[in-house]
Amino acid sequence: MAANPPFLFSLLALPLLAGMGMFVVLRRPRQPLTWTYVGVMAGLVVFYLVDVILYQPGITVQSGLVWQFIQNQGAYLVIVSALAANFLFRDRRLQTWEWAVVGFIAVRMAVDIPWLAGHLSAGYDHTCLTVHGLPRLTCPPEDRLAIATGAVSGACVAVLFISTALNAAEPRRHILRRYILWIVLLLAVGGLGLQLLTLAGQVDFGLIPTQPTTWFAILIGIRLLLALEEEATGVRFPTLGWRILVWFVMLLTAVVVDLSWNWLGVPVWTPMALAVGIAGSGALLINSLIHHAASTQETRAGPSSATPSQPPVDPAPSVAAPPPPKPLCIYLFGPLRMVRDGEVLPNTAEVWRSAKTRSLLALLALRHKAGVTQVEIIDALWPPGSELDVEAERNSSSAFRSYLSTLRRVLDPIGPRGNDRWIAHEAERYFLRSDVWVDVWEFEALADEAEARLAQGRQADGLASWRQAVALYQAEGLLPDEVYLPAPLLEPARENLRQRWLSGLHRLAQAEQDHARAAGLWEAIHQAEPLNEAACHWLTEHYRSQGNRNGLRMVLQRRRMAESEMDLP
Repeated sequence: MAANPPFLFSLLALPLLAGMGMFVVLRRPRQPLTWTYVGVMAGLVVFYLVDVILYQPGITVQSGLVWQFIQNQGAYLVIVSALAANFLFRDRRLQTWEWAVVGFIAVRMAVDIPWLAGHLSAGYDHTCLTVHGLPRLTCPPEDRLAIATGAVSGACVAVLFISTALNAAEPRRHILRRYILWIVLLLAVGGLGLQLLTLAGQVDFGLIPTQPTTWFAILIGIRLLLALEEEATGVRFPTLGWRILVWFVMLLTAVVVDLSWNWLGVPVWTPMALAVGIAGSGALLINSLIHHAASTQETRAGPSSATPSQPPVDPAPSVAAPPPPKPLCIYLFGPLRMVRDGEVLPNTAEVWRSAKTRSLLALLALRHKAGVTQVEIIDALWPPGSELDVEAERNSSSAFRSYLSTLRRVLDPIGPRGNDRWIAHEAERYFLRSDVWVDVWEFEALADEAEARLAQGRQADGLASWRQAVALYQAEGLLPDEVYLPAPLLEPARENLRQRWLSGLHRLAQAEQDHARAAGLWEAIHQAEPLNEAACHWLTEHYRSQGNRNGLRMVLQRRRMAESEMDLP
């Protein structure tokens, strides 16, 4: 019995699924998407484990019925987990027709499970036998309706995955498009083909590519899982390319040899080929994780002692701003970052199309309530040449509309194309809506609030607001990597925010009673302004009283370097 094709492919699938299930749980145990993958793999393990049991010699008819019922429950666990994966891939948003499809699948399973359980009763007349002498839970042509609804249900799951691949939020949408369509195609060729053959009454069709295609779909699904893992953690798993192809050829050759020349009564070459593949892929996986951990430690450790060490001072006191409860958050201090529905979008071409899309977003955020006209946007991002050119002007207008459409799609990937959920257009001006959270907006509001409270004599409240504002500012300043916005537009805003930040640091440093915390504040001021007399004087006295020569040396070096830069022509 070992040479039976389904039994052999089940043996191939079981260790693969079990290993990947363990990997998923260990890597990301608290993620909802983790448990949907575990559900899929657990359901497939049940399905294929039963497949192994059903092809063992000596199994009774009643035991076969029970195990076939369990096999169906494994398939239903896979379907439920697949529906959950669609729900999570879409950020918990499905369209009305998709909810109707989910309802149909759920109703079909709810009706089918008790119907299947009824076949387990001892008094049920089982008239349908397979070629292996075991009863069938469905008997064509009497149960054509059950088989047809099963085929429709499988097609509906495929349609949901295709819709998810087209409508999911970036960067997941790009990953899903790359893998989901192949998975759906393989499952349709295998599973749906089996249902159609069964409906046609071909119960004795022998070997068809049902389980091999499902197994290949599982392999592609595992690569999809690793791609999502790469996107979430930054670990890059190597794509084996031709090595995988060679291994597939070797594996299929081993399967054919074991099926054709079953010398020992058990598969010999197939487990050997499988062991080679698992050992090689496991070694590459572990190697990727080790290299990622090493590179992470190097990044955290920073460069070696090529620069003078900083004097040991306590960090400046700051009150970290709580995560804003907004669905869309934009950070302009430091490199531009955007968080949509709790997910940080990477600054890649797959998400943004071009860095100019981010520059358009930055321009809208910087102009805040004043807004910006189409002409101002084009002048900033597509500046005209020395001569007026009608064709160039037309191209700039077209580029503006294209990039604005791309930005709207990035901000709201699920809404209709061209919607104004986040970008309003009023009186020829474009605005980011006020329910967007922008760190620069929050910084300026807190700074204004701090100054107003201090002017009213509310010292404690004013300093608390300054601490929150200072915590939002990044040492790199405003958009340090911006290349498209013109300097006359960007530099005044950059310097204004920097001066406000320094003003807040001064306020906090002068009011701080704890000497070590005050040292951290004055150190931050001196690093930003080496020629600041108040910071120089305070730090000099502080390090001299502590006998800290390294600290004194660092203060003097910074001051001399700043003075020499000022003397340069």
